[in-house]
Amino acid sequence: MLVALIVGAIRSTAQHDNRPERVLEALNEQLCERESASATCMVLRFAANGVVELANAGQLPPYLNGREMQIEGALPLGMLPGMEFPVTSFKLEPGDSLMIMSDGVVEAQNASGELFGFERIEEMLRGHTTTTEIATAAQRFGQTDDILVLRVERCAPRTVLHTEPQEAYT
Repeated sequence: MLVALIVGAIRSTAQHDNRPERVLEALNEQLCERESASATCMVLRFAANGVVELANAGQLPPYLNGREMQIEGALPLGMLPGMEFPVTSFKLEPGDSLMIMSDGVVEAQNASGELFGFERIEEMLRGHTTTTEIATAAQRFGQTDDILVLRVERCAPRTVLHTEPQEAYT
């Protein structure tokens, strides 16, 4: 039910205003009205020129080219009515990649109670590990929550070849 509410609120809000902070504000109000409903969320808007706007509500910071980004945090949605969500803007250059993970990756826990943790993730990122490898490693370590690893890469612009029409020979 909560997911259906969130998806509906995103669709409804984005039709009128797709700024990331506005989407989070609308979601927050919806969840605050339900009392005792909360969720973490990150909203990103990608422009064709590579500019990214990011607003965060309790999610882990993403990794830009394998390094954790410094972004302002905020409480999860549904905790406090009227919250404002700070926006971080940056530009993805061709070849840059942005990796986003749910807290279930970091919080994966083995039978001894040890967390998968940030250090293990950073070590894997230094080795250019794929999203599947990170998610699988966390799952095998001891999945206790949802696990999401998403990577977005900006590709180089396509070059369009212009060819001159060939003359017909008779």
